[in-house]
Amino acid sequence: MKKQVTWIGLLLCLLLFAACEKPVLDNDEDGKKPNNAKQKLTRVVRIHPKELRIETIEEAIGTKYQPLSRAVSEDRKRKFYAVNVYEKKPNDENYSMYAYGLFTSLSKIALKMNVNNLYKVECLIVEEGDDELFANEDEFSAPFLHGTNKGTKVTNSFVFSKEENLNSLTKGETTVAKGRTVQYPRLVKLYGTVNDFSPKTSKELTVDMKRSVFGLHFKVSPPEEGSLVINYIGWRISLTKGSETYDHSSVYSFSNIPKACEDGYQLTMEVKVTWTKDDGTVEQESKQLVLKRNVMTVVEIRVEGQKPQGFTLNEEPNDMKTEKVEWNLLL
Repeated sequence: MKKQVTWIGLLLCLLLFAACEKPVLDNDEDGKKPNNAKQKLTRVVRIHPKELRIETIEEAIGTKYQPLSRAVSEDRKRKFYAVNVYEKKPNDENYSMYAYGLFTSLSKIALKMNVNNLYKVECLIVEEGDDELFANEDEFSAPFLHGTNKGTKVTNSFVFSKEENLNSLTKGETTVAKGRTVQYPRLVKLYGTVNDFSPKTSKELTVDMKRSVFGLHFKVSPPEEGSLVINYIGWRISLTKGSETYDHSSVYSFSNIPKACEDGYQLTMEVKVTWTKDDGTVEQESKQLVLKRNVMTVVEIRVEGQKPQGFTLNEEPNDMKTEKVEWNLLL
């Protein structure tokens, strides 16, 4: 009888030990459930916005390309990386907002992605040129607005949100120094997207960035009397008798960013010349000018009273044919 009691007691002890053992095996050292299974569902993916080698305006323009204005000195020029990330889960038909961020450090552009989901990444690079981007209390305006037109700070980290992101990346509006908003800023924009990226395939995501820019090089002789004003795409050149010849080139960004990344993209703009003579007489003429993606267009303007005047247009990439258009004016 004692043996039976002993065996029954041992059996009960074994059952109690087994019941206690299972949660012990499932717990980690801190008594918390391990999240290994969950951790395996996500991985950190680094995003690399990379400009295509052939997408450099220096190559398109060739050896005759002239340096940009020193309005923004070389050591002060800044480069910004604006990134939107969208997520699509297995049962979803469309992508939803996932995260956004504004960066100045490439090495910081990384975030966790679920390996079971697909992702879309949109990136805009802005490199300052003649124009600087405007910031109020370190919050940058267009094209870096988020949500309901709120300024965005450079944090070099992602903000996870399903409600808002950087919603102005593809628009031309850009707020430059002194809070002025322009459609064609004198700076470089590059844009790129990646669709249906799966984190299962790689921890590295490269976004091919393409330039959305054109160049204008104005060579304007001062008038023999009065004042001369040239207006074009929101910008103005003003000269008076005795002024030095205006000889300056700048790189501008187009207003339709995605379209302007396409090879062969071009846009027609109006150049308007207004000459106010000493006696108050005002003479005006305008000309349609074709702006071509990634090409520097040279515009030469001179006015000389009651004689035929010249308005010369040509393009000067190193191995391209030169286009020359004479515009004869009688002012």
